Amino acid sequence: MSPAISEREEYLTIIAPTASEAMAQFSARGLAGQGYAIAGKIGRHQFSLVGGQGSTELFSGAGMIAATFSRKVLG
Repeated sequence: MSPAISEREEYLTIIAPTASEAMAQFSARGLAGQGYAIAGKIGRHQFSLVGGQGSTELFSGAGMIAATFSRKVLG
């Protein structure tokens, strides 16, 4: 009997002003060929970076499009 092969999910999120730009970057980076597929809905988000001293609004608080992709990798 062969040992079990474990897989884990790996995620990559592209943040862009528009969905078209996010998908263009997906294509330009060849992510489909690397096994990535869309993980959910593409939508407008606001981003905050949280640290020990509080939080900071990223992108001046403006909403940006976030597109998250995932793939399965060994490990």
